[in-house]
Amino acid sequence: MPYLRLYARDLPIEQKRVIARKLIEITLRAFHLRSDQRYRTTIQFITLPHTCGVDGSHLAIPRDADFALEVLGHDLTEEKKTAFAKEATAMLAHLTPVKPWSRVARLLGLKADSPPQVALQFNELSSAVSDPFLTGPQRQAA
Repeated sequence: MPYLRLYARDLPIEQKRVIARKLIEITLRAFHLRSDQRYRTTIQFITLPHTCGVDGSHLAIPRDADFALEVLGHDLTEEKKTAFAKEATAMLAHLTPVKPWSRVARLLGLKADSPPQVALQFNELSSAVSDPFLTGPQRQAA
């Protein structure tokens, strides 16, 4: 099952719920999972400045990044990574709160907004830790 960790500045609980719901939908589409897999997808929100990944490695979070997203899963092909990254980046960039100085710049007619930055890291999840994604009609018994 997929594990996602979103490193971000403090977000209100309502925004976390929206982000979680959208990330689950993106995960199901990009990784070609069945709809019942939504309940086996884990999303963890971590308030910055944490920089340590799940496996003890350091997640490279650029200082100017608004979000960093760590994705752990099975069979992460380049096609799946690309599809996930494209949708997740667009969704997170859309949900990034407007910075106060950007509002002032907009009021003055200046284009000071830089596009939100999203850092992504993909890691293959060991089958010793978790069962692989179930993508077919079969079910596994515990």
